[in-house]
Amino acid sequence: MTAKGNYGYAKSLKRKRMLLMLACFVFIMADVLVSLIFFQTKKTLFVVLACVMAIPFAKNLIGYLMVIKCEPLSNEDYEKAEEIAKERDTIFAYDISVTASEGVLFYPCVAVYNNNVIGLLQPGQNQKKKDAVNYLKMVQQGTPTKPRVVVVDSLKEMKRELDRLNPPKEDQIQADIRIAERLLELGF
Repeated sequence: MTAKGNYGYAKSLKRKRMLLMLACFVFIMADVLVSLIFFQTKKTLFVVLACVMAIPFAKNLIGYLMVIKCEPLSNEDYEKAEEIAKERDTIFAYDISVTASEGVLFYPCVAVYNNNVIGLLQPGQNQKKKDAVNYLKMVQQGTPTKPRVVVVDSLKEMKRELDRLNPPKEDQIQADIRIAERLLELGF
């Protein structure tokens, strides 16, 4: 499975959740059928085991439903993002989700650079930029510096935001790493 923050993580997570959900479903169905075929009743321990297996099935079903709307960058956009990252000598985090009590917001690409967090909003997501910024501001909790948070609609805007910033100093690079680690903790 692709590591969290790398390109392709959302697709990998979807596939993993789907496979686990299907495996649990097949196990449940086989378990109940064995009980019905061999014992001609539902009052066996096999059915109890099937009921217990409903818990991981439901967990994976919910996990799959959470990631189903997460659309990562296209390969073409990913290559453009990598070019921007090389120009600015920074690393982008891909397929970032932020969960809160209100819901889940997905950012296909997020840059952490010189105490700034610049998130690319997923196209077609029905969120206002203000809400998208508030979700991403959760990265400020637990970090010694409070980074500036910006949400953009395109890679061009992201490049423009990065071009406005000065290169980070050595101590800021370490702080940016802590911010990026915190960013990866925010979602699934």
